[in-house]
Amino acid sequence: MSDKKKYSSYDDFYRNLHTNGASIIEFNNERVPCICVENEQFRRFVNSAAGRKMAVDTNLDIYHNERDVFVQINMKILDTELEYSFLFHANEIVTFFKVMLDSALIVLSPNDPSSISEMSENIFAIQLPKRDRLEEAFRIISKHTNKTGLE
Repeated sequence: MSDKKKYSSYDDFYRNLHTNGASIIEFNNERVPCICVENEQFRRFVNSAAGRKMAVDTNLDIYHNERDVFVQINMKILDTELEYSFLFHANEIVTFFKVMLDSALIVLSPNDPSSISEMSENIFAIQLPKRDRLEEAFRIISKHTNKTGLE
């Protein structure tokens, strides 16, 4: 079940931006990037991990022109049919990607954690092992946005 999108026009990017939000949170005494997802989507992630080791293949697709950078974060839960994609206008959240590089983590959280009372934790952390790819992605993002992520 893939929700990875193809974009044929500039307007497609704006129509497909992730609308549940992205932020930076404190997790295990470290700043980490957090993507808010629909509660049902969050449940599927957590239920797919219940009682077993899990691997999530995470890739960043970067699209840019002379002024805008869009990043699609693709997550495929290995050994399942679950695949998710989140598209962001990186110009507006360069710090999010800088924190992702620094922490090598990404966290998912439900957009309404109060309604998920049966879950003891309302975050799902994913380790990002491809440090060299994160560095390259951030280099592209900062170059084309003219931002360092420290603003």
